[in-house]
Amino acid sequence: MKTAAILAATMALTACSGDPAGVSVFSVFITAPKQTIAVGEVLQLTTVARDVNGVSIPSAKITYTAAPTSVISVNASGLVTGIAPGTGSITAMSGGQTSAPLAITVN
Repeated sequence: MKTAAILAATMALTACSGDPAGVSVFSVFITAPKQTIAVGEVLQLTTVARDVNGVSIPSAKITYTAAPTSVISVNASGLVTGIAPGTGSITAMSGGQTSAPLAITVN
């Protein structure tokens, strides 16, 4: 009886870990309406976190990284700004998963 109660509690805690909705992120994808911008131009990214079944997780917290920051910057909502001519990349992370880099060229 004790074993069954411990097993049930462990399963409940495992189901609630990770994402606030209890769903684990399996993959993260970034898209942009274009991949070339001018210095000073802004570009809004669209990022989707998906579960193991390919279903979108709207409550997933996304964090962005830009490199090199001398060429492009990205804010917490996925708004990219061209800083200087060159090519940079943006990656997005959610639930321990990282997207493929998205290349952005600044002219």
